[in-house]
Amino acid sequence: MDKRVFCKRFAIWTAVIVAAVIATIGILFGKVVEATLAEEIGKWVVAGIFIIGIFEVFAYVLAPLFYHIIYDKKR
Repeated sequence: MDKRVFCKRFAIWTAVIVAAVIATIGILFGKVVEATLAEEIGKWVVAGIFIIGIFEVFAYVLAPLFYHIIYDKKR
């Protein structure tokens, strides 16, 4: 596996895992504070996109390091 493919997969799986955690927290511990349920869901979606974006920046920085730790030592 080359570095580019590994970094793309790392970023995608980071986004999937963070989205699942945010959805779980929203379902289990979320309280309806907005006027309607649609506004509450919209709030969680926008907050989720923002948080996923933050984690994607970390994934972009850390993916080459993890690639080096996992694959470069084997060569």
